[in-house]
Amino acid sequence: MLELLSEGEGNFMLKWLFIKRSSVQQKMLLSFLALVVLPLGLFSYISLTISRNTIEEQAGAAKLNSLRLISQKIGIMASDLNAISTIYFSNEELRSLLLSPAGDKAYQERLQKQFLTKLIVTYRYAYTWLEYYTSIFGFNNVELHTFYNGPRIGINTLQEYPWYQEAVAQDGRITWVSNATQRLEPTIDEDQYVSAVRLLKDFENNKPIGLLMINVGESFLYKQYADAVTADEQMTIFDKAGSVISATDKQRLGDSMLDSAYYSSFVGNEGNFNVNKDGKPMLVTYYKVESTGWTLVSYTPLDMLLQDVNKSQWLTLIVLAVLMLLSVLMSYWIAKRLSVPIRRLYTSMKRVEMGDLSERTDIGGNDEIGELAYKFNRMVGNIEDLRDRVIMEQELKRKTEMQNLQSQISTHFLYNTLASIRSMLVTEPVDKVDQVIVSLVKLLRKTLSDESEYITIAEELDNLQNYVNIQMARQYDKLQVYIHVEEQIGSYRTLKLLLQPLVENAIFHGIEPKTGPGKITIEGWQDKDTIKLRITDNGVGISAIEADAAEDGSSLTERLLATASGVGIHNVHTRMQTHFGNKYGLEVIYSGNEGTCILLSWPCFIRVEELKET
Repeated sequence: MLELLSEGEGNFMLKWLFIKRSSVQQKMLLSFLALVVLPLGLFSYISLTISRNTIEEQAGAAKLNSLRLISQKIGIMASDLNAISTIYFSNEELRSLLLSPAGDKAYQERLQKQFLTKLIVTYRYAYTWLEYYTSIFGFNNVELHTFYNGPRIGINTLQEYPWYQEAVAQDGRITWVSNATQRLEPTIDEDQYVSAVRLLKDFENNKPIGLLMINVGESFLYKQYADAVTADEQMTIFDKAGSVISATDKQRLGDSMLDSAYYSSFVGNEGNFNVNKDGKPMLVTYYKVESTGWTLVSYTPLDMLLQDVNKSQWLTLIVLAVLMLLSVLMSYWIAKRLSVPIRRLYTSMKRVEMGDLSERTDIGGNDEIGELAYKFNRMVGNIEDLRDRVIMEQELKRKTEMQNLQSQISTHFLYNTLASIRSMLVTEPVDKVDQVIVSLVKLLRKTLSDESEYITIAEELDNLQNYVNIQMARQYDKLQVYIHVEEQIGSYRTLKLLLQPLVENAIFHGIEPKTGPGKITIEGWQDKDTIKLRITDNGVGISAIEADAAEDGSSLTERLLATASGVGIHNVHTRMQTHFGNKYGLEVIYSGNEGTCILLSWPCFIRVEELKET
């Protein structure tokens, strides 16, 4: 019962939401309310971004504080080493040893033993927290090392290194050098070390008497920050030349930081930035030790810092996914009630757009969509009625125009022909007049008795030949007509009385005004899917019309069609464009002092239905 009641309540709610009289605006509002997950997702994204940035800033600040503490340790180390070097600098026994004659080895060995026993070992254990090794090189070839009595290194060897000149230029101040020479490694028992180098002077006359090197191994530097580095973090110290002097990853010792893509990001004395290192996003924090010129660098994986944020992010994504699923389900029910009728109406409109005016939609309802469907059906019905009425009117108008054009052509032709026969009755014998009348009867039988507007080109040429026979009989020897038409185009169709008005116009307006005999040539051929027919005469020409055309910018064809003598030509051109289209018709292609050339073109067709396809 509860399940049935629940299902019934659900159906009732859906029916209530989509009652027939509810507006489209209300339905759209419900659809948009179903998409509240979008602002929720945006809010979650912004919150996570702010949390991520805040954690990064806090982690960067904490790492800077840690680096400051390490920097203080290194600063204390540098200060103590400077104090130790000052003690050496002012020691009288060391002064005497370094000023002893270079050749008195016995005296020097006795002073070395005293100094090593009383001074070097004593100072070595005076700063118990430090781990350092002392090397002293005198210009008199005296050489002392803490806990080392091996082969001599020689000050001459050290003078070959660039840092030696820097130490001399410091004039008694400490110069920090990384891995000064490999020959010192046995004295330290480490491959990587740093040295506080100082020039020793005679405090009485300030003359250089030797070189002091206090060497610290990389292991001691590592102890200064080892406790502050977690298992996932990395730590690096590089000197002012960019060389790595200490690192949690011992394989990086001696590498140059100058080769790293992010070296330019170390700007100022401290800061942090993000970088992708070894395929992992890292928070890089750095701090510069002023006393030594070294830079401390900490690498912290962002995944470790943001692990809590990432957990929240996954939880947020799960919640968003659930909300989106619910939104999709709700949107489905909304779209089912809203978009289906719109889609059906759209389909009906597309069919009408394609020309199917019989289409009607069956969408019901009293809302805006139902009202729109009703208006659509009524509009399409009105358009269909209007189309049928326009088609009928256009067809009636076309037939009327064709009849008028044909009657004009026929009347004009009969008038000229009968006038010719009348004049022949006076000058010509009866049998010749009879031949003309027979040709006229044949011509009229073909043109007036047949109601079809289209005949074959061969039939049109027969009609033209009958007309030419009439005119040649009237003109005596003054007129010559030559017909050269390709035989294969005879089966194609054309308009009835297409050629006769043009030949007639050539005779009366071109040949008759001419002194002496005249000639008319009719040529016809097929050019791909077009029939071409050219009528050329050597009459008086149309030079005056050509001059007018040049003055007003119009074409020669336009000027000829506009003249009184071009009535027949105009009718032919109008008929051709009405039946075949605007790209076909008549064109005057040549004009000179003598003669006129007119070119006709129309599509190749045998059946009238082919014209609709073109």
